Amino acid sequence: MMRAGLATVGLAVLAWACSGDPAALPDPTIVSVEPATLPVNTRDEDVTVRFDARYSVAVDYGAKKVDARMGSGRVWVDELEATVSSFDPAGVAIVTVPRGLGAGSHAVRLRLEDGREAVADDALTLRPAGQEVIDPPPAEDGGVLILTDAGPISSDFDGGVDTTDGGQRVDAGPGPDEPMREGDVTGFSFDAIEGTRVSRTPFVITVRALGPRAGHFQGSVELSASRGTVTPSKIGPCEVGVCNAYVVMDAPAGNVRLTAMNSFGATGESNTFRLEPAR
Repeated sequence: MMRAGLATVGLAVLAWACSGDPAALPDPTIVSVEPATLPVNTRDEDVTVRFDARYSVAVDYGAKKVDARMGSGRVWVDELEATVSSFDPAGVAIVTVPRGLGAGSHAVRLRLEDGREAVADDALTLRPAGQEVIDPPPAEDGGVLILTDAGPISSDFDGGVDTTDGGQRVDAGPGPDEPMREGDVTGFSFDAIEGTRVSRTPFVITVRALGPRAGHFQGSVELSASRGTVTPSKIGPCEVGVCNAYVVMDAPAGNVRLTAMNSFGATGESNTFRLEPAR
């Protein structure tokens, strides 16, 4: 029964990956390059190349082992080879942008150890000098949280009129200019933080308020990280319940997530994403 079971596993593995001949395998594909835009005078800047690839396997029925032959890889930007600081055959390469590239769009080429290649045209853009900076340092502190979270107010009445009841004045709910109260915002959500991020390198996040008055939220939120630190620790003011900001993580390599909280204690967490160390 054990031999039959291993044979079944071996056949399943061989169904998605061929034998040792690389020519029988599909070429890899480049999924993304992050960040996709950098200043033209970039020096020693890292980018993350995400890719999909299949690999050959060898099945040793006698030793009851399945050996995946994965190896390493190399990356070029146009015709200049990039220095690879980290290569995960499962689909992530962190490389240093070569010096000497001019302004404009550049192709990124990935070559696996077995010779198979993938090319992504116009995957990396270098901005000419003087253009607006896309990846600036983190913004200054977002200010005091309590400014727009003003607590209880003296009256909930905003002068609304119910025309179905003889013109009787009834409460139509707080307007956008009314101070926020506990329960108006019940939590926060993050737009997905995709790909691998690099420690001490800015990237953008988007935090959205949730709750009955989410669209009225114009305050600030505090940020914290499950590991290490995040700067700034407070972002805002938000606009119509949405906060956009550049942040910098400082933590050892590994998985991490961010948490947002307002002054009333409403919170929300980001997805878990990978953080790699800066070179």
